[in-house]
Amino acid sequence: MNLFQVTNYTNYEVEDFLHDDFFIDWVLKNQPHHQAFWEQWLAENPGRKKTVDQARAIILAIRVNPLTEELTNAEVNAMATNIYQQAIEQYEPAVIKQRFYQTGWFRVAATVILVAGAGFLFFKKYRQPVSSQADPFLQVINHTPKSKLVRMSDGSLAVLKPGSGLKYLRSFHDKREVFLDGEAFFEIHKNPQMPFRVHSHDMVVQVLGTSFTVTSRRNNQNFKVVVNTGKVLVYNQKEVTKEGKRQHEVILTPNQQVTVADKQLSFKKETLAIPLTLSKEMAQKEFTFDNAPLSAVIDRINKDYDVNIEYDKAKLGSISLTISISDRPLDEKVKLICKAINATCQFIDGRIIINGQNPNPIPTN
Repeated sequence: MNLFQVTNYTNYEVEDFLHDDFFIDWVLKNQPHHQAFWEQWLAENPGRKKTVDQARAIILAIRVNPLTEELTNAEVNAMATNIYQQAIEQYEPAVIKQRFYQTGWFRVAATVILVAGAGFLFFKKYRQPVSSQADPFLQVINHTPKSKLVRMSDGSLAVLKPGSGLKYLRSFHDKREVFLDGEAFFEIHKNPQMPFRVHSHDMVVQVLGTSFTVTSRRNNQNFKVVVNTGKVLVYNQKEVTKEGKRQHEVILTPNQQVTVADKQLSFKKETLAIPLTLSKEMAQKEFTFDNAPLSAVIDRINKDYDVNIEYDKAKLGSISLTISISDRPLDEKVKLICKAINATCQFIDGRIIINGQNPNPIPTN
């Protein structure tokens, strides 16, 4: 079974959205992963915008004007009867049932009853602090044809490949764990006191601070890890004993990879004949620039990391840079470039944005 399940909202009507927790969370909390999903969904389903807007308006109205008391079943039934009687007054009894459904009276009645009867319930649920309601995990599913950047609370990055999903803790307080279905390149910030673990079905990749790629799909028989920098430990969590001992494990260093056959549980470790682009020896060449235009620097990062940095190329692209950023992770590479050109940057909803030169740069000594 896939690690992630996505609801098909294509045929949802107003009342369906009003019963959907993920939709309600988007309207009331509007967190980045909600916003990213619904922006993409609306872009792919522009004909559903009117329905979504109606549902949003109802939920927001409920929260602003909550009922002080919850309606009883008798009160809700009385409201439904009253609405139904209004329909009868406008149409002949012989056709009332057909018209009641076809003209939207049924949907109006359902919506009105839901607004009145559920207002108290919405208020009761969402007046609590967000921390008590929030799922400890965030999840990102890349439905696009391009890779998507995920930036976690400790600054660690994942470049999520198309068709892949990543579930990770909102905040790494006492542990750093993520769950991958598909393929992603990871660049992990060092923290020896808190190892970073990538869970992918039965396999676990444990690191302290490094960059590597994990590929694991349920419909693919092989699991693979390729290390660019640092060191990782790979093992099968099903084989860990009660005492915590691992029956099979493999340690990988830069330019090494391991492939694990799904049903054989055999680890095939190899050293790559050609060093990886982001390995230390190659990165020193790739990310050392001498009087190079900013556009060339950005193009190099985009290509090697499979990302798309947004910036005003016409305005900034010709700025010359002499800089070495080979030993820095992706986010620090971007920040150093921005500092060099007196610009600012943002990491928002999987996007990297360079905002332009700062008109009042801070002098450097």
